[in-house]
Amino acid sequence: MKKVKITLVAMAIMTSTFVYSQVSIGLKGGLSITDAQAELYIDAINEAPQSFTSFLVGITSEVDIHSNLSFQPELLYIKRGFNIKEGTTFDLGGIDIPIGAKATTNINYLEVPLLAKVKYGNKKTKAYGIIGPSIGYATSARIQPKATFILDFNLPTIDINLNDEIYNRTQLSGIIGAGLERNIQNGKLFVDARYNHSFTNMIKDPVVDISVRNSGFQFSAGYAYQF
Repeated sequence: MKKVKITLVAMAIMTSTFVYSQVSIGLKGGLSITDAQAELYIDAINEAPQSFTSFLVGITSEVDIHSNLSFQPELLYIKRGFNIKEGTTFDLGGIDIPIGAKATTNINYLEVPLLAKVKYGNKKTKAYGIIGPSIGYATSARIQPKATFILDFNLPTIDINLNDEIYNRTQLSGIIGAGLERNIQNGKLFVDARYNHSFTNMIKDPVVDISVRNSGFQFSAGYAYQF
C-alpha cells in the first residue's frame, strides 16, 4: 500500500510539472556543413573527401523543467554528404587546362535531437547552451558524378541502395552548441550554432577498407510559439 501511495504521488508531481510548465513549438531552418571523417585506402583516390554544405529544416519544441533549464526535442530533415575530387592539368599553348572527375554524395536524413538546454539572461533576451544525443535515419542517398574538361559537366545521377550491407542507415551522434533567443509577444526568435559528432559509420566496407562518418556544424534560426 505504501509503494502504491509513493507511486501515485510521484505520478502527480510529474503530471503537474508538465501541466504547469511552459511549452513552445516552432519551425527552424539553416545550413548544415558536413566534414566527412573518412578513411580511404584506394590507390586511385589521392585527395581526402571535401566538406559538403547544404540545408536543414525542421520542427523544434521545448518544455521548461526549471526557470533556466528545459528539454528540447526536435525533428529535422538534414542533407549531408561529401565530395571526392581527382584531377590534373595539362599544358596547352602555355595555358593550364584542368581535366578530372568529381563525385558528390548526397544523403538525406531524418534526425531526432534530444537536448538539454540551459538558459541565462533576463525575461526579454537569453543566451543558452545545448547538449545531448541525436538519432538519425538515412532515407535516401545518391551520387552526382561530374567530369571536368575546362568546365564541369554533370553525368547521370546514381542512386545508392542503402539496404546494402556496407551502409548504415542509423546515425548516433552527440550535439553541443549555443545560441540566443528573444521573446516577442507570445513567441520567441532564436538563432543557434552547434557541432554534431557522429559515433557511427555511414559507410563501412572492410573489403576495400573504407569508412566514412558524417560529423559537422549546423547554423540555424527560427521562431517558436509559447503556450
